[in-house]
Amino acid sequence: MRGPALFLAGAIVGGIAGGAVSTYVAGTPRGDVALPGATQAPATLAPPPSPSAVAGTATVPDVADVARELSPSVATVVTKLASGRTGTGSAFVVDAQRGLLLTNHHVVSGGRSHDVIFPDNRKIPARLVGSDPETDVAVLEIGATGVKPLVLGNSDDAPIGGTVVAIGSSLGDFRNSVTVGVLSGKGRRLQSETEPNIFLEDLIQTDAAISPGNSGGPLILAATRQVIGMNTLVIRARGSEGLGFAVSSNTVRQIADEIIRSGKVERGRIGIAYQALSTRQAASLGLPANTSGILVSDVLPGFAAASAGIRPGDVVLKVNDQVIDPEHPLPTIMLRYRPGDRVRLTVFRDGKEQVLEITLGRPS
Repeated sequence: MRGPALFLAGAIVGGIAGGAVSTYVAGTPRGDVALPGATQAPATLAPPPSPSAVAGTATVPDVADVARELSPSVATVVTKLASGRTGTGSAFVVDAQRGLLLTNHHVVSGGRSHDVIFPDNRKIPARLVGSDPETDVAVLEIGATGVKPLVLGNSDDAPIGGTVVAIGSSLGDFRNSVTVGVLSGKGRRLQSETEPNIFLEDLIQTDAAISPGNSGGPLILAATRQVIGMNTLVIRARGSEGLGFAVSSNTVRQIADEIIRSGKVERGRIGIAYQALSTRQAASLGLPANTSGILVSDVLPGFAAASAGIRPGDVVLKVNDQVIDPEHPLPTIMLRYRPGDRVRLTVFRDGKEQVLEITLGRPS
């Protein structure tokens, strides 16, 4: 039986990523905002409003009002690729003064240049501040625009079953398309379509229609008019219906803040080469056959593992309290840790378990 087909919700003219796009959005006038230079010591994005600040807004939402109020802050992203093809996606403004927009990594990946097109047909060149493939988050900068920023809400507080509105450039041509659904689930995880060793974590599930070109657009909780997710992919398989997914706003805020501050996201590094522990290897070491973990094949000199006494032949079973297994591979677990963080590794060596504390290093 074939597994479900995952489609990134970006679109490429000429057609990959979920479907062909026959026409490029062209002929729109260029805005008079110049391509900005580097942002100097920017502040972080605004924190989500407190629950009390929005308590009075949780009435029956009028989707037309939500779309009318928030659509002007959603733009089409046009990425010119090195191959000569053109990719399209969506983005939304989160800081009007600096002109910062959030979108997906896969929308801007491999691009030589980027433009954003607003609903009033302004076409503005954008600078890629940085992006993070592990969470599929990217930040673009266009300079001050006067466009009202959208508010990143607290995705943890968003209620299952709440009405949500997705806004984006369906197929790249149908700019600022609005679809409606409910928040179907939270805390979902899916394997990345482009990075087989990475699982996208803390995804929000929705049955609002998401199409190629919607990637990077906001998923809005209608009752509060706050962004609770960034649309990123959809599952299309026989028997499936309404399986769209968005990166949670809490993940987006954390990653975007790091990108805005330094242009990248640095994750803590253990400093080992390894392979998944096989059933045969587990048995030969005296471990139960169903034991999950990784077998260390090499320890890189000068990194945390070497300082902590990790050796080739060690089996690492856990990082802190998280078991390393096919659903929680080491690269996914390490998404949450930064250089300087201290973590505990549960290691099986010489027939017994021991716990080693290490301070994570930086990538070389």
